[in-house]
Amino acid sequence: MGRTGTRVFVAEYLTLRLRMQRLLHNGRSALACVLCVVAFSQSARVEAQVETMEQLRQRYQQARATFAKTKDYSKDYRESIESAHKLISALLNHGMALPHGSAELPAVHKEIKAVFKDLAGHPLTEKFNLAKSFIARTTWPLLADDEPTPEQAAFMVELTEPQLGVRKNDEAARRGKPTEPLGWDVQAAHALALIRSANAEQAGDEITILHDKVSINHARNPKGRLDYGSEAGEERYRNYTDYLQLCEALHALQAAIANDLEGAKKHIENVRKLREALSPEATPLVTEVVRRVKVDND
Repeated sequence: MGRTGTRVFVAEYLTLRLRMQRLLHNGRSALACVLCVVAFSQSARVEAQVETMEQLRQRYQQARATFAKTKDYSKDYRESIESAHKLISALLNHGMALPHGSAELPAVHKEIKAVFKDLAGHPLTEKFNLAKSFIARTTWPLLADDEPTPEQAAFMVELTEPQLGVRKNDEAARRGKPTEPLGWDVQAAHALALIRSANAEQAGDEITILHDKVSINHARNPKGRLDYGSEAGEERYRNYTDYLQLCEALHALQAAIANDLEGAKKHIENVRKLREALSPEATPLVTEVVRRVKVDND
């Protein structure tokens, strides 16, 4: 916090303290005093959030400049990637917290695109594929657990657009050929973003082709699994059954939103037939479907 910010911060504090003293002196209720404290605390938290975002920007810019200078693909490279991840995550969460129609949102989206472009590099590289997987992991809880506005959902549709290799595999799967399990996580996130943005037909197409690709691979290797690397945390390992189940959960959610209650129930039954335990990605979707179906049945 700069000197100007500090002076403003102190001035606000002194003003609030004086106001509380006057309220107590005049015998007003203690509730008014509490409200002043709450208002001051909220102001301080907003100040802290802004400062944290600025710190993340500075860390990212410094890491990027350091790596450009040293070309050190160990520590400096890892820091450039990690700082970009943290900044994008913070910006996405900040964008989700903004009210509908906020004038700030386009600037937030523009910054996310700029940082992602630097993070991902050339589209036809493994670095790009890893960056896309990061985006899929980061947007998933925002799409699955929260309810983005149409503008926010539309941006995540754009952000999760599957890369060229995924589309090539789509074409192969339509001919019944097995494919490399590339970008399944990206395509699932893209389908969910399409559902949230009310693009029902396109969402259905994405879920269907993803299901086809997974089914072909699963038939050849029922125990097949994917390793998304240690940076994925608890979501590091995913097997083919996880994705078959997730596709059914996505279909169920789409049906529930469209008030197709029988269709939603059918897909939930398919989810349970594949495996009783739910993956972390499927869990919030199934929970929402059950809630929607129950509400509509009441």
